[in-house]
Amino acid sequence: MSVYDYIVIGFYLVFMLAMGPVFKSFSKTASDYFRCGGGMLWWVVGSSSFMTMFSAWSFTGGAAKAYETGTFFFLLFLCNFVGLCFTYVFTAARFRQMRIITAIEAVHKRYGNANEQVFTWLPIPFNIVFGGIWLYAIAVFMYSVFGIDMVLLIIGLGLTVMIMTLLGGAWAATAGDFIQMMIVLAITILMTVLTLQHPNVGGLTGLMQKLPEHHFNWTLFERPWVIVFFATTLMINQTVQNNSMLLGASKYVFVKNGNDAKKATLISLAGFLLLPATWMVPAVASVLVHPNLAQEYPNLNNPHEAAYVAMAITLLPKGLLGLLICAIFAASLTTMNSLLNVVAGTFVRNFYIRIVEKDASESRQILIGRIFIFIYVVCWIGTAILFVNYKELKLFDLLLICAASIQIPMTVPLFFGIFIKKTPPWAGWSTMAIGFAFSVLLRFVLTPEFLSWIFRPEQPFSQQELGDLNIAMTTGVLFAVCILWYFGTMFFYRQRPVEYVKQVDHFFEEMQTPIDMETEHGPTYVNDSRQYNVLGWLCSIYGLFILLLILIPNSLQARLGILFCGVTIGGTGLLLKLIARRLRKKGQLADNQTRAVLQTL
Repeated sequence: MSVYDYIVIGFYLVFMLAMGPVFKSFSKTASDYFRCGGGMLWWVVGSSSFMTMFSAWSFTGGAAKAYETGTFFFLLFLCNFVGLCFTYVFTAARFRQMRIITAIEAVHKRYGNANEQVFTWLPIPFNIVFGGIWLYAIAVFMYSVFGIDMVLLIIGLGLTVMIMTLLGGAWAATAGDFIQMMIVLAITILMTVLTLQHPNVGGLTGLMQKLPEHHFNWTLFERPWVIVFFATTLMINQTVQNNSMLLGASKYVFVKNGNDAKKATLISLAGFLLLPATWMVPAVASVLVHPNLAQEYPNLNNPHEAAYVAMAITLLPKGLLGLLICAIFAASLTTMNSLLNVVAGTFVRNFYIRIVEKDASESRQILIGRIFIFIYVVCWIGTAILFVNYKELKLFDLLLICAASIQIPMTVPLFFGIFIKKTPPWAGWSTMAIGFAFSVLLRFVLTPEFLSWIFRPEQPFSQQELGDLNIAMTTGVLFAVCILWYFGTMFFYRQRPVEYVKQVDHFFEEMQTPIDMETEHGPTYVNDSRQYNVLGWLCSIYGLFILLLILIPNSLQARLGILFCGVTIGGTGLLLKLIARRLRKKGQLADNQTRAVLQTL
């Protein structure tokens, strides 16, 4: 990388750090700090929701999958798209109308105190380890490809996430996601255009003609029934998980009402329609430009993970390569910011004010949330550095298995609990316990030999097929067991306490009642024009910085690429500022009319 690329990365980190102080004044109450007071603009929330799904893994592990299998990777995006369609039709409005600050509050309303504490504490240790893995994975990748010191990178990214979220809370995290989405969008579009212009690619037609046949004909590397089985279970998994109280409600509590929650879903749907297609082009085209990544990146455990970055190094001019690194950082920071905000809110709202200090003031809740964020990020950084020092520890497979083992059992009761009333209060935690027990058992049962014995293939399964079958079988069995158990608990509904029945009835009545903006929101110090104005300034500043990169000695084509990125982000900022000005004028006109009416009375 050139010195200009390091300057771009440095500016990005400083810019993200500034998000905390910029949005600090937005948080006056715990509701503001943990969910933006339920008044954030719907398109900002939709952008944040999409970015948390489009993680840094898309540029590394996802790019490797696209490099190896081509369009097969679209299955993941298709399944997410189907899950979001379900969200739009059935759950988005319900999530907002639960009238909660944290997702675990919905668990409390639906299942009671015991389930609230179980679902509060169980994810915490796993999220600490996963946060460390995210930091470590980025560090390993950046070190292997660019030679950036791993420990410094871990500490730098960890501190950036901490300061940004600690000071600005949900406002900084969610608004920052929008800025980072603009960065990712601009650089991926430019990468697609430059890739198609490469002589080894020869435009879209050349790309389609030159790619290996198995990139389009999936049956060349996997049996059709395995593909159908894998795709079906994956679609069910994405739909249930993304529409559970735990994951779904945490995204849509930020908007003003149920209608805005549905509109926020449309932003994510549009993202999954547009961005994956442009993102995939450089990854699959890397097969033509960099056919032997193993020789180019021998330090990577899976050299194919460098598919996207290898194309960037080939195509991007000085300065914009640094912007791609920022895009990879952005995809990681959005996920970590969102998770940090969720776990801090859960700790304060579902443990601290219920168990430790029930009468804690709003300022006290924000302070405890900040202390928790500080401790949590320190644990992330420490865990990531531990992985650096003890590389021989083979924890990744174990952790991924634990994630799948817990996620499905957790989300099944939190999904069906939105639609089904007649289950006893212990249905939630018991379903999770039974599912977890079966998931542990499956780790010993689902061996390659067992899969071959069950399906008895005429030809031995390939490694790709064994991997997909393992995922499909794990998902299918866990869902079947958890669903059967959950619905089985309905036979014990008659033994439920009367108070619990009233609580569940109130939960469903509230969830299905639209929010009255006049009575439930009222006047607030944070209005739409202020949000438009701050986001407009942030986009304008970042866009102007990118435009200054035109001064770097580059070719005309390179400067045009820089111009495109700068205008895309800066132009968006100017548009947002114009909207803010119009809203302010409209508000002033309404205030003047109100004063005139009062004077006549």
